Amino acid sequence: MSYTPYLIANFSTGLEKRLQPWLIPDDAQEDLFDGFVYRGVMSKREGYNYFATGEKGGAPYRESRIVHTLTAVAPTTGAINGINRTFTFTATAQIARGSVVVTGSNPVQVLTDNGVGGFTGAGTGTINYITGAISVTFTLAPIVASTVLLTYSFMPGNPVMMVATYITSANVKELIVADTQYINRYNAANNTLVDITTTPYTGNKFQFFSWVNYADATSVPRLIFTNNFDVVQQYDGTVVGAYVYNMLTTDAVPVAVTALKALWAVDMKDRLIFLRTTENGVVYPKRIRISGTGANSDDFRTSATGAGVIDIPDGSWIQGAAFNRDDLIIFTETSTWVMKYTGNDTTPFVIDKIDESRGSDAAFSAITYLNRTSAASRRGLIISDGYRVERQDDDIPDFTYKEVDGTNFPLCFAGTVDADRDHFLIYPPPKSETSKRILCTNYEEDNYSTYRLPLSCMGTFTTPPGITWNDLLIYPNWEAFAAVYGNWNSFGFDASIPFSVGGGQNGEIWRLAVTESEDNPVRIYNITVIDASTIEVTTDFNNFRKNEASNANSDPNLSADYIYLTAIGGMQEVNNQQFPIVSIVSPNVFRLDVSTAIVPATSFTAYTSGGEATRVIPFEALFKKFNPFADQDKKVRCGWLYMYVDSSGTSLQRNIIIDTITNSNPCVVFTEVAHNLSTGDQVNFFGIGGMTQLNGKVAFITVLTSTSFSLDGIDSTAYGVYTSGGYVGVEEPAKMSIDIITNDVGHKTQLNNMSQDPYQGNMTNMTFEDGSKKWYKVFINQTGKFIQFRLRNQQAGAKVNIQATMPGFSPCGRLI
Repeated sequence: MSYTPYLIANFSTGLEKRLQPWLIPDDAQEDLFDGFVYRGVMSKREGYNYFATGEKGGAPYRESRIVHTLTAVAPTTGAINGINRTFTFTATAQIARGSVVVTGSNPVQVLTDNGVGGFTGAGTGTINYITGAISVTFTLAPIVASTVLLTYSFMPGNPVMMVATYITSANVKELIVADTQYINRYNAANNTLVDITTTPYTGNKFQFFSWVNYADATSVPRLIFTNNFDVVQQYDGTVVGAYVYNMLTTDAVPVAVTALKALWAVDMKDRLIFLRTTENGVVYPKRIRISGTGANSDDFRTSATGAGVIDIPDGSWIQGAAFNRDDLIIFTETSTWVMKYTGNDTTPFVIDKIDESRGSDAAFSAITYLNRTSAASRRGLIISDGYRVERQDDDIPDFTYKEVDGTNFPLCFAGTVDADRDHFLIYPPPKSETSKRILCTNYEEDNYSTYRLPLSCMGTFTTPPGITWNDLLIYPNWEAFAAVYGNWNSFGFDASIPFSVGGGQNGEIWRLAVTESEDNPVRIYNITVIDASTIEVTTDFNNFRKNEASNANSDPNLSADYIYLTAIGGMQEVNNQQFPIVSIVSPNVFRLDVSTAIVPATSFTAYTSGGEATRVIPFEALFKKFNPFADQDKKVRCGWLYMYVDSSGTSLQRNIIIDTITNSNPCVVFTEVAHNLSTGDQVNFFGIGGMTQLNGKVAFITVLTSTSFSLDGIDSTAYGVYTSGGYVGVEEPAKMSIDIITNDVGHKTQLNNMSQDPYQGNMTNMTFEDGSKKWYKVFINQTGKFIQFRLRNQQAGAKVNIQATMPGFSPCGRLI
């Protein structure tokens, strides 16, 4: 049977939900998860990793999560009697590594957390960072009437509600982050977050902070921030406290406003403006409060020139704002307004309604990018240029009321990844209590895709790399260095380049759009074998998921997370491998199904130290329903599918069991089963008994037989005699899994024409060569009213770029 080639190229449409799946453009995707289309190519998205992890300026490693510091904490047990030297403390978990200090006043003795569960200084002790249990034994017994006190920081695990930048008088940028209770400053000198909270806040998951840099009357820089629940706050570079101002109520007999709250704060023409205020407990949902300027910069009384009040006249509540060029676009529940500068100091601003039927239901969905201001409502996504308002979601018109949970709609939060020309709308999917997805809009291409990231909010920050050789000396070898940094390209080349920072649901602070990373690498502290197919892994706090249908925190479009393991000491059988999560034991402990490992888990080498666990990005693209012969009343038969692809390879390794090794020149390795290697492949070795000189070596090979090969340039005549065990490791190539769907039913597919052996049930794996663009062919041999292709890649380190696809179609039978 002959087939007609059907080229699908120049990917540009992206996610398309406007029409039925068989009517959308050929290059469109009915679903596009964790990938994007840009300049004609479809690719997997970038990953994210911890931002503030210490290991600079003498600080030990710690998790990049918001902290709160407690001081002068007394011991739980231990008498201060001049005899006893041992004291225990019960701290709030989880403790931030490197933050614990225990001080005895007489004699003066200090024990300092070493970041790995112990202390340095005048004595010994242990710290359980996960449970909060602390025990210390001083060198000398504290005398009667002296004190023994604990200072430490813990990670409360609240959602992040602000990612802000405070700008000093010297134009130095400081990253300021806050959760629902506490506020932290990023200390660039040691790469950690420092608690600067004066009084804890009391907001909930909906009360994000609006913030603005606004100097006082003497030009002292300040960060003004407000969450519409606690009184307005300020940070002057040293201290956080309540914002100080002069304001009177608008009552017939005005009184001083002593408790000011607001939804939004902006600086416009050197005036501080608050939107939707609460004054002395009275809510003014339509109010715009305007300050004076210069010496009256914090004076909102009408006696200050230009200060005063404007109320939105149509009765609708203010729901956010964003600047567009020189104007402030203000969104209410049902309308859109623009506030313009008049040039008159007495009446500096006026407001005009530019749309009476489109507004916003999520205050922090408002954002401007490239002079286009967008916002989200339950009725749709809107966009304004400051003169008119239009729907932004023509290609996804049902998005906001089908894809976003209505009850938790105010969790929607907008941000940008400027390096990729992307606008992010963070949102909670249906039946979800938290945000765990992102609608990604590429403004250069005007297309959409969906990312599955558990962000709460985000922002942008700029900082110099600040990495020196001394910072790298902590790594014992290049492998350990690579596990953290990936490669030299991970270091910024220009200190002025801004990057995006994301805040997580449990206080995590991440750097977003990291090319060299999968999702959320965390450190491993222990691995235990549960049974022949299961291991239990203890890590930093992680956001990994089993994604069971019964779990409200799961994503219905995801299977279990695959976790990539690397840099592990001891249990090398799982190094550079990925396995699915089988269960979540706690936020720090999960179990993996390792049944695909080279040997049963009960035969693994014991874990000794180190390692990193990373969630693998699950790229997925569902194409349109194809039938180019529908207008002829014909079904369609697909014989084959060509794909034009380039790939970077993966971080994965295939392990092969060694049978024996010769003492010869060149060294010859025999394997227990067919090795499936080719001459010129590069391999590595580990776990070898006797001939230990080969462990850790990397070599190119020459294939001798299906179960043997020689090592180019390696003379093993003087090596120890091989005794037992050992593995050959070779890099896994990138693969693409393909589901074929006919009439909404998945079918098995074949790699070779009429083969009897399908690959992985109803998927076909296509193996790609590294680096080069090449056409690959897979045989489909399926017939239906319509045919769809779902492409998937979930391999650590794989950078697969799909340049084009070309199925072969022929008409077959009656359609109706």
